[in-house]
Amino acid sequence: MISGKPYDWRKTKEPEKPYNFDYSKTLTMKMFLSIPDEQHKKTIVHANFEKALEYIKAVDKITLGVPKIIYLVGWQYLGHDSGYPAFFEVNEALKRDCDATARDSLLWLMEEAYKYNTTVSLHINMYDAYKNSPLWELYVEKGLICLDENKNLYKAGFWNGQQAYAISYKREWDCGFAQRRIDKLLELLPIERAGTIHIDAFHCRPDVGHGLTLSDSHEGRLKIIRYFRSKGIDVTSEYLYYDTDKGEPKTEHLVGVVPLAYHLSQSLIDYMSRPASLLCGCDTTHRIKECESKDMYLLFGESIDGESIWLNSKNYKLDFLRDFCTKFLKFRFLNSLERLSATVTPDGVSVNFTKNVATYLGEDRLTINGVTAKAGNELVLPTDWYEKNTAVVYTEKGGQVDWNLSKILGFASTQNIELTELTEDGLSDKKRLLQLNDGMLELDLEPNKPAAFLISRM
Repeated sequence: MISGKPYDWRKTKEPEKPYNFDYSKTLTMKMFLSIPDEQHKKTIVHANFEKALEYIKAVDKITLGVPKIIYLVGWQYLGHDSGYPAFFEVNEALKRDCDATARDSLLWLMEEAYKYNTTVSLHINMYDAYKNSPLWELYVEKGLICLDENKNLYKAGFWNGQQAYAISYKREWDCGFAQRRIDKLLELLPIERAGTIHIDAFHCRPDVGHGLTLSDSHEGRLKIIRYFRSKGIDVTSEYLYYDTDKGEPKTEHLVGVVPLAYHLSQSLIDYMSRPASLLCGCDTTHRIKECESKDMYLLFGESIDGESIWLNSKNYKLDFLRDFCTKFLKFRFLNSLERLSATVTPDGVSVNFTKNVATYLGEDRLTINGVTAKAGNELVLPTDWYEKNTAVVYTEKGGQVDWNLSKILGFASTQNIELTELTEDGLSDKKRLLQLNDGMLELDLEPNKPAAFLISRM
């Protein structure tokens, strides 16, 4: 029996059921593949499956093989937001020439990606229904679309020239159609092996015309999540909480049930009370704010928004290199520590972590053992997943670079180190052997030119 009751994470500060990944240390992103044209007659392709693997290979080199999860957006029918509530057909415009079907190409991509420390899964939607969907008439006939107070189909949003209608989670679940949808998807693609899936726009709203409340909607949503989890699949979501009934209090039924909210809005108190291993997020500066979360990323870090880089960047490799160094390294490092205390003063906010690490909001600064390890986009931070006693040094301004590696990394005062340039194509063949000067790494670089290096202790 799948329960729809909320989970109280406060009792243990652990997930209801162990997650398949440590999302707090995993680079989790979306990749946009395709979208329908305005007439919804054909596909506009941004990246096919072959191009997607090219991106995955390049980013794996830049990120030094850190574990990654990528959710594919627009993999189905004619692309993003097409076909829902159905998601049973892979977009044929994305297939490789050498494959018989697009499904074959997607299976190939999912398998190949594992070679590059990347799990590929899907971005789906359980909330929206469109009139041009293969399931539209059935869902209307069975009363699985929310009704407003006048018994009209509830309009959920208008996306890419289409009117979306809100699915009634509870009615869909009670009728067994939610389970059928999920089962059919799992027959189509190896999502159980991937162990994770992203549900977009997983909002809750009352189904007034059917006499169902917001709580009923929450119950249905939790059953959907737990059904996926019963199949061995984590569900990540777009928001931690987003109720679409005005005047209702914010609810947090997803804490401890979903490991990651892509657009995470948390207060300082939330961050301090919830371990990153229980709940974390990727993009913390999204336009929709559910609480006083402005600038919290300066204290706790944020991850890389890969989707916008692949879509909009003139040089995605350089932009990934920058964001990997200036965002993800801090995110992963801080998430490996316990949050001990926070201090609020008129001058700003500071947070103390284990291993004598502290962050400062007003100054955008991170210290280790009382010594600055990150100030803005100048930093030196550990890369323990790559190899023990390694770190990345990154400078945006170039010129004279000085870091106290004895204090920051625990190196000996005259430690011999190897310095390897980290470029947009990954680690270069250029290596330099240096000796610390009284614990200090001293570099004289070209001014006003960003540079990154991997440091290894000899």
